Amino acid sequence: MMLRSAKQSLLLVLLLGLARVSDGFLGAAAAKAGAVRRYRIPVLRGPSTTSGSCSRAARGDVDSVSQAAAYSACSREWQQLSGLMVERRPESYGVPEEHVQQLYRATWYLQDRSTVIQRALQVAAAAHEGQKRKNGDAFILHPVETAIILAELKMDLDTVVAGLLHDTVEDTYVSLYHLEALFGSSVASIVKGDSKVSKMTVEAAELSVAEKREINHRAMLLAMGADWRVVVVKLADRLHNMRTLQYMKREKQVRIARETIEIFVPLAHRLGIQSLEYELLHLATSFLFPDEIKGLLGVEALGHWARLLFWGALDEFLTHDQVLSETDVQGQLCSHRQKWLAHSNYWSIAFAE
Repeated sequence: MMLRSAKQSLLLVLLLGLARVSDGFLGAAAAKAGAVRRYRIPVLRGPSTTSGSCSRAARGDVDSVSQAAAYSACSREWQQLSGLMVERRPESYGVPEEHVQQLYRATWYLQDRSTVIQRALQVAAAAHEGQKRKNGDAFILHPVETAIILAELKMDLDTVVAGLLHDTVEDTYVSLYHLEALFGSSVASIVKGDSKVSKMTVEAAELSVAEKREINHRAMLLAMGADWRVVVVKLADRLHNMRTLQYMKREKQVRIARETIEIFVPLAHRLGIQSLEYELLHLATSFLFPDEIKGLLGVEALGHWARLLFWGALDEFLTHDQVLSETDVQGQLCSHRQKWLAHSNYWSIAFAE
């Protein structure tokens, strides 16, 4: 009896493996044990116009990326985006194959939702097509790298998808309405929280640079107080921007480095994400001070001094801004630390087992 049960289990495993390969979601199996698995990226198409009915959930039921993914290929919103996008592989939009493979390796723990990540990558790649960064790279590399940082932190599916799409509403034709319809309200909410308000409203265009920065910080912190995942996406976004800051003009390097130490390093500290906190501080210090001073005192010592120099800038903004003070954003941010600790402890236990 036990032998028969073992044979049935083996047969079931083989059938499931064949089904997954035939669906085209995964590439060929690794050539040998321990080899890196490679994934084939399918071209995600909109619904067929001749297929007749297509089931979809009611809009009121779509509050997560998993629910939205169940019907998004058949939605009117996907048809609209498909009309704007040429249905090609992400590599043809400027996403290097190695970055695509790196993304799928990093999201190994989300393989049962790999088609959602593939759809988000296609939407982001098509939306950012033709856009370039200061160093000449395709812009899509930035959201891909942001998503990889989030995956390395083992963030949930909604957060990783939001990382891929976090610049679409701000810089492309894709709207929050599209994102909510395709990926759920949770993803749309995170993307909205990480988007600059000054780029999304006509009134803000007339404000000074300092006023734009203030309203962007206020809106960002309000969103962060409501959802701790907004903080993590913003930290991942800022970390990749800091890793490529050498291509900016010196004046902008200093401004962004100072802002990083004033706002983002303390945010990472409050959540307890030490890896992001230390790398952000190290990079910001490297750009903030001239080479002569760094050679004399060292980056680590200067980092401690810079932290003390700008200590309290975030607290001052949180307490003196009326809107942030009335909504107790400072208290909300402090409570997020427990959520991150619970998240990191879960994965620590999972890896230990």
